[in-house]
Amino acid sequence: MPSNFDLHVHTNRGSPDSALDPFDLVNEARRIGLDGVVITEHNGWPAHDFDEFIRGIDHDGLVLIRAVEVYTPLGHILAFGYQGPSSPLHGGIEAVEQLHAEVEAVGGVMVIAHPFRFLFNPAGLFTQNKLFEDPRTVPDTPEQAAEHPVFRIVHEVEVVNGGGTPRETRFAHDVVNVLGRNGTGGSDAHSAAGLGKGTTSFVGDIRHERDLIDAIRSGEFHAVQDFHVGRPVPYAKEPPASS
Repeated sequence: MPSNFDLHVHTNRGSPDSALDPFDLVNEARRIGLDGVVITEHNGWPAHDFDEFIRGIDHDGLVLIRAVEVYTPLGHILAFGYQGPSSPLHGGIEAVEQLHAEVEAVGGVMVIAHPFRFLFNPAGLFTQNKLFEDPRTVPDTPEQAAEHPVFRIVHEVEVVNGGGTPRETRFAHDVVNVLGRNGTGGSDAHSAAGLGKGTTSFVGDIRHERDLIDAIRSGEFHAVQDFHVGRPVPYAKEPPASS
């Protein structure tokens, strides 16, 4: 049986911009049939408080995993297995390399979140996209986008984000195919209404953080859109074109 996880969720315990109460998260996740949720707080959720919350609820087998969304000069990165600071890192690509070293040291994984957010919006002197802020560098093709050095540092790329546009999602999917990656899905939910808009379907049973990290490293998963309304759209890796 596959395990369906929302890998990108924020609650009011560690994300000031979120209205999602953790108890409401659990109820909604169970209602829509998720197997697990990764809570990727902006400011982190202290381990002792998170563990106390887990012990105090009946989550009926729902797997809850604590992670962090790290602010970097090249955008937001979901760090699983890493409990370091989420505050902004300074510099450029070297900041992401530093984060990579810290995540690798604890056996975790990094997923760059919504990498093409605002890429296709009208730009002035700058775009709102963190990877391609200079409008002159905005890629015309997935092949050009895949050349950005950040993709050689992170372990995976978020393909489906609950706040993404169809064009951003399709472009992200095309880029991960160029990269030979799988691509993850997460809702980026800040309320119960958004939970499950983006999910990741794993092969096999995911019961703990270590299971999740190992599964991401193995590549046995694909991104899914619209799980929350019962009409899941898979964004599976496309086979390479035959020569």
